[in-house]
Amino acid sequence: MLWAERKMEAAIRLEQRWNELAKKYSFSLRCGYSMASCCGESNIQPLNRVCVEHSAVMLEEEAMSLSSEGKVVLCRSEERFRLLVDAVQDYAIFMLDVQGHISSWNTGAERIKGYAVSEIIGKHFSVFYPEEDLRAGKPERELEIAAREGRFEDEGWRLRKDGSRFWANVIISAIRDESGRLIGFGKVTRDYTNNVRANEVLRREIAERTEAQRKLYDSETSLRQLSLRLLQTQDEERRRIGRDLHDSVGQYLVGLKMKVDSLKSSSELGHEDGASQLTECSQLIEEAIKEVRTISYLLYPPMLEELGLKSAVPWYLEGFTKRSGIKTAFEVSPEFDRMPGDLELALFRVLQECLTNVHRHSGSATATVRLLTRNGAVVLEVADEGKGTDQKEWEDGVKAQGWMAAFGVGLRGMNERLRQLGGSLEVSSSSGGTTVTAMLPLPEAKLEGPQEE
Repeated sequence: MLWAERKMEAAIRLEQRWNELAKKYSFSLRCGYSMASCCGESNIQPLNRVCVEHSAVMLEEEAMSLSSEGKVVLCRSEERFRLLVDAVQDYAIFMLDVQGHISSWNTGAERIKGYAVSEIIGKHFSVFYPEEDLRAGKPERELEIAAREGRFEDEGWRLRKDGSRFWANVIISAIRDESGRLIGFGKVTRDYTNNVRANEVLRREIAERTEAQRKLYDSETSLRQLSLRLLQTQDEERRRIGRDLHDSVGQYLVGLKMKVDSLKSSSELGHEDGASQLTECSQLIEEAIKEVRTISYLLYPPMLEELGLKSAVPWYLEGFTKRSGIKTAFEVSPEFDRMPGDLELALFRVLQECLTNVHRHSGSATATVRLLTRNGAVVLEVADEGKGTDQKEWEDGVKAQGWMAAFGVGLRGMNERLRQLGGSLEVSSSSGGTTVTAMLPLPEAKLEGPQEE
């Protein structure tokens, strides 16, 4: 009756009074409004306000008509909008009055939050917030921000009717009348719990994989350090054995040869047979001395330590040719100079390993060794013309097990030694031969001088 008499504000205040009573008493109330008083553009704002005060609005079909401007009247659009909002299942869409009391409730809100319409209308929206948010005054602060800025968005934990928590994305929009006066709020909530849980599982998996990778990296680092330490220990042991052979066993053999030579000189005057046997003994001792000296030098060549790699390589190639019968050639850059001892030793060990492979496996009659500097690094190349690996077979082998596996433990050890020093080892093999290239970065002090390209 108030509405029909155009007393809009009085009708709205009466509706609000009913809502206040509903907070204390349980009852259902249906209100009938004349549709003739609802239609028309001038009634849009009052109708919206009175609809906000109801949990649901039902309009009669016969009340639908067109305005004088040919537009669909507010009655039809309001009804369709209400049906649309109520049909939404994935979003909780509801209205709040200025103080934050719930005045409308859609199907999605009931599904997400667990409250039926009759249970929630008139209650303050703070019932959805955890205790810690209530103590912090979060609901009131959100309404203040929405009223001041027109909109507020947040994500956080909210409560369902049964007390369980869900992760919500919340948007609160301020609703104002034509004069700009705040008349309420629209609130849209979406349940992001599954997304948060999926992200948490993903973060946990990433953290576990990161930790596993870190442990793997630490293990690899430890193994590399152990490998380098083993190589260093091996070098130290070779040096000790080489010196022991040269300084002790070698000296004993030299002394023994001197004694045999002395006896040979004395016996040559009387007994030719004895002299002949002593001569053979002297020759055998001479060979033993040479062999001990060679072994001691191969274990740890003193020339490498005293004169450097540039001088030690041709000395080693000469001995290698005598022992194996394989002809060797040595090419070295004119500006090649001394390097730190660990770099020279690493390249010398690579040379030894490569020539051993040439002798044992390639069948090549020749071997070429190149020593040069290139782009701030020292490069050692060892090439032969023996039976390498066919290109297709080589590529298949690399795919199957990696190129290092085809060359045994020796080159793998050399590769690790070079990698510990910041270098690399590459192998190129074909039916026409094999080339092994070792590269080590030079210290900055050695980079000043001409560089080969």
